[in-house]
Amino acid sequence: MTTTHAPVTQSVDEPTGRRGTRPPRPTGSHGVRPPHLVALRGAPRVRRENTLPAVAVADALGAETIAVDVRRTADGVAVLLHDATLGRMWGDPRRVSEVEWCDVARLGNGLDRIPRLDAVLERLDGCRSTLLVGCADPADAVVAARTVAGHRGTTGVAWCGAPTAMAVVRDELPDAEVWLAWESLEPPTAAHVEAVRPSTLDLDVAFLTPRTIEAAHALGLRVAVRTVDDAEPARWAARLGVDSITTNDVASVRATLAAAERDGWPDADREPTETEVATRAGALAHRIAHEVIAFTREHPVGEVSTKAHPADLVTDVDRLVEQHVRSRVRTAFPTHGFSGEEYGDAPGDRHRWYLDPVDGTTNLANGVPWTSMSLCLTRGGRPLVGVVADPWRGEVLEARRGRGAVLRDRPLRLDDAPRALAGAVVGTELDGHRPWAGFGAFLDALADRACTLRVQGSGTLTIAQVAAGRGIGGCVSAFDPIDHAAAVLLVHEAGGVVLTRKGPVDGLPPVGEPFLVAHPGAADELHAVWTAALDAG
Repeated sequence: MTTTHAPVTQSVDEPTGRRGTRPPRPTGSHGVRPPHLVALRGAPRVRRENTLPAVAVADALGAETIAVDVRRTADGVAVLLHDATLGRMWGDPRRVSEVEWCDVARLGNGLDRIPRLDAVLERLDGCRSTLLVGCADPADAVVAARTVAGHRGTTGVAWCGAPTAMAVVRDELPDAEVWLAWESLEPPTAAHVEAVRPSTLDLDVAFLTPRTIEAAHALGLRVAVRTVDDAEPARWAARLGVDSITTNDVASVRATLAAAERDGWPDADREPTETEVATRAGALAHRIAHEVIAFTREHPVGEVSTKAHPADLVTDVDRLVEQHVRSRVRTAFPTHGFSGEEYGDAPGDRHRWYLDPVDGTTNLANGVPWTSMSLCLTRGGRPLVGVVADPWRGEVLEARRGRGAVLRDRPLRLDDAPRALAGAVVGTELDGHRPWAGFGAFLDALADRACTLRVQGSGTLTIAQVAAGRGIGGCVSAFDPIDHAAAVLLVHEAGGVVLTRKGPVDGLPPVGEPFLVAHPGAADELHAVWTAALDAG
């Protein structure tokens, strides 16, 4: 039996997993409404994900909802599996949709096997936990919906997943409870929910903001946030007013929320110092950079679309990397603000992260191995930590204010010895896909000095490479902290010079202003040539 959706005009009610609704969940004694817990793929930290033992453990731990992933076999059996192939979990490289159920059932051992969806429905019949069925493929959704329709027990079922799959569920089960996947920092409107008629807004922690919660609740939607496994973001999400938290670790998150309720949801004893924040942030940025390198190298470019104009490209890699980085940062520093190239600004305290997931998207889309990721943390507008990741060299350039810059643990330090422009290389980038005003004059002036100008396609790398001693200088037509903050910090900490038209700057250049970075021994001459070119342009 499936549950009904919650009409968007209703108040936010507790899901029953069956037809109808319960009264709203009571607010805790300290004004915070404790969220429900959704066990992601059962209990993957205890038993293998998406198996009957994992589902049983999640139910025993008291998860109100158990989220599972459903795929179909070649002969049309709905089974629990997250990936399209059997490789990651079960050591078989084939796509599950190409394998018949009798062969799928033989994988694993004992109870650690791929279960049928109908077996999971029977296992939860009469239990407190309801089932949240996730489908990415419309063909999988058809098989899953018909399996649920044929179940004669009382297990409550809701649905989540790709919009195309949820449309199929709506066709097969008109009264199904559907969770609307939300991947935006913009709050939902009535137009967004009109067709799907969801009960719940389901969003990654990267997209969780007070404005989105307020808008969802005004529409009569519950808000579910995923995936939260640690204490700090769990407390933060609960205080914001989410209705459920999806987690890999039901026991730990439940204990965290219970302790917070017992202690009155106390604020932190003190604000962490700049040094403490920078130390944690530097370690996190280092890990993120290596994760992004691996993902960018291994993930083939799929969808390519345009933004402002035909030369302004964005790929699925840009979006996936940004979602990953936002989630990693929000999990570690839930109160920090965040500005990203693809999804915009998220509110926060005086700390703000700036991210360009792929600087050089045109190169990436055309198979040119010269791109980078830029990630920088600022505090009160001053850069604290910055990393630039080069996926194709496998390099991470890192800087921390007052602590220097490094590349593979090798300190980066530019000397003060005079340098001639003759025989040197200067980097620059186009202004979008056009030369910036003065570009031609700059090219000619450098050529007259036997200096070569390079345009390689990533402003972040153009600036960061100067910090590594690769090239005598670099310039960009307009400073943007999303693109350039990390690279500028690298140059400062490596002993380089950062200049605007007016001369050297100590921190970040003004947004939108052209800027130049240079080796100290060539900064004066290069600045003179550059400003003359700008004036001529």
